[in-house]
Amino acid sequence: MNWYRGIFYALVAVALIQVIYHYPRMPDIVASHFDGRGAPNDWSSRNGFFGIYLAILLLLIAVFDFVPRWSGLRSRFGMRIPNRDYWLAPQRVDKTKLFFRRQMFIMGCAHLLLSVYAIQLAIEANFSQHPRLHPSIGWALLLYFIFLVGWLGNFFLHFRKP
Repeated sequence: MNWYRGIFYALVAVALIQVIYHYPRMPDIVASHFDGRGAPNDWSSRNGFFGIYLAILLLLIAVFDFVPRWSGLRSRFGMRIPNRDYWLAPQRVDKTKLFFRRQMFIMGCAHLLLSVYAIQLAIEANFSQHPRLHPSIGWALLLYFIFLVGWLGNFFLHFRKP
């Protein structure tokens, strides 16, 4: 699991480097929201744009690292998983917790990849005279949702009746 955690925090580091590198280069007012065609439809200060991004990064760290770790320590861990009597039996509970934490890091990596990519596209759009979000964001979202469906399928299939 340390491998997954390492990738997760490497992506957090990439996001922080992205902020440190681009923050001083961005204009004071940036296009921060784009419509379905890639045209900006909301603006914010540079501080607000990067502040929200950093808040999102902290939220992702909390959701995908700290909450699963805390949840694994609780006595009611796994009370809502299917076939919990089997999966939470004393001989399997440690493997179940490990699977849960690993899956959360994998999903966290997907979220971070999408966030870093989307923010990079927004940053690049702001360096243009007429900001426009690159259409590749649509493909990135499609890949993310395909991954999400596969991840959910794998998660629920793992806990099927043995």
